[in-house]
Amino acid sequence: MFKPSYLLFTLCLAFASFSAKAQMADRLSEHPTMGKQSADKAVTVTREMTNRLHLNEGQFLKLLPLNRTRLAGMNSIEQEYRNDAATRAAKAAELEAQFEQECSRILTPSQLSQLQQENEQPAAAPANTGNGLG
Repeated sequence: MFKPSYLLFTLCLAFASFSAKAQMADRLSEHPTMGKQSADKAVTVTREMTNRLHLNEGQFLKLLPLNRTRLAGMNSIEQEYRNDAATRAAKAAELEAQFEQECSRILTPSQLSQLQQENEQPAAAPANTGNGLG
């Protein structure tokens, strides 16, 4: 009785693994510009976010396809508007706004706030001219 149930359990796990790999391949095929390097970069970016924002596994799994979409979109924008800096910047800002909106559905308010601060920090770093005493 133990062996058949163990075999059934093992087969179920194997099926789930193959199913997950097939779903991943389907997600990647949604982005024709998404190559192996870009897919790897999406994983790297999501792992970095996990470390910085202390994401749980569920959040990681939800953010990974968002990062893939964002990177593919950025690649597309860079190619399509390479000769038009103003339009390229506007489209990139629009894509980032969509990304943040999707993140707001996944991240906690404190995680989202931290992400927004990190995204704004390089562009608008405040000058520290005071001595910090008030």
